[in-house]
Amino acid sequence: MDRRHFLETLAAGLVAGGAMLPTLHSVGGPLFVPIDKDEEGLTPLRRFFAVAIVSFPPKIDVETERLEIDGAVSNPYALGYDELHEWPQVTQESILRCVGGAQGRARWVGVRLRDLLDKAGMDPEARDVIFYGADEYESSVPVGEAMKKSSMLALEMNHEPLWAKHGSPVRLVMPGMYGYKQVKWITRIEVTRKNHKGYWENRGYSDDGRINS
Repeated sequence: MDRRHFLETLAAGLVAGGAMLPTLHSVGGPLFVPIDKDEEGLTPLRRFFAVAIVSFPPKIDVETERLEIDGAVSNPYALGYDELHEWPQVTQESILRCVGGAQGRARWVGVRLRDLLDKAGMDPEARDVIFYGADEYESSVPVGEAMKKSSMLALEMNHEPLWAKHGSPVRLVMPGMYGYKQVKWITRIEVTRKNHKGYWENRGYSDDGRINS
């Protein structure tokens, strides 16, 4: 068993046994619930798990705060959260999965991440893209993962604007990656030429974060 699978198994065992990982919180409801689906095969929002390092969702003032995109780019910029709705919108369905075993299926609407990064003009030697949340959480993914067609900043979930506990006003969605990579309440996106380890990666979680089915 390699290190990544050992950590995933350990995390699942701790939670199943009633122990929570350090500073890990269920936000706004139970963490582990039976898989429940509506008539469209989606997990109802009221039953969808939500995990964070804070007990309550942080609040972003969408009228005054802006999403920053900077770092190893030729055209750093910031845009209002409402402006994201003016970008070309895409819709996709994917399963969001926690390393501890919780999962749910959702339909997301939002902006392709690569569209935002293309406007910024990434350095050819860029290696990682870092996402910062208003809860002081952060994680990163390789540039190649960020530029995939399926990687997006979600604004809606299951036909509704994102609920606070699910990352309102905007969260990262990356199908095939564990939930700890899919940062909520995003305030900043930074491109870097270095390998970056985020909050949980510095505490032993896999830097890769991909789900191997």
